[in-house]
Amino acid sequence: SGKSLEAFARDTLFAPLGISDWEWMRYANEKVAPAAGLRLRPRDAAKIGQLVLNKGDWNSKQIVSAKWIEQSVTPRFQAIGYFSGLFFYGQQWWMGRSMAQEKEVKWIAAMGSGGQRIFIVPDRDLVVMTTSGLYFQPRQGDEALDMMANFILPSVRDNNAR
Repeated sequence: SGKSLEAFARDTLFAPLGISDWEWMRYANEKVAPAAGLRLRPRDAAKIGQLVLNKGDWNSKQIVSAKWIEQSVTPRFQAIGYFSGLFFYGQQWWMGRSMAQEKEVKWIAAMGSGGQRIFIVPDRDLVVMTTSGLYFQPRQGDEALDMMANFILPSVRDNNAR
């Protein structure tokens, strides 16, 4: 594009979504850390989730290619360790599953430091943004997963149910 990452993100993603207040962590050399440290208001982070849920469409305008969304949420790696069997990783997105109402519910998630999470649940037409301050704590995202499985998902109707 010939633009800096910040300018490209601002012009092609943030501005079309109405996101004007954001901050990106920088390395010591003042370059943006592209894989970490993007700070958004919760409602703006949820817009990113809605964009993914809508396969790149925002207000009837294709902001991100549907093909790119599909590729980015395709599982490519199996998580190991504590989350083995629960999580898969695509391109900057985690794919997982929770049990709700005696049924496996698949979700896509962005998992930020401290427990910040964007959950996208296509079968429930649902986007959930959680915030937390559990920075550098073991299993910092467990609370968000617990809320999803035990409170949020059981409260939302399955779009595939008749």
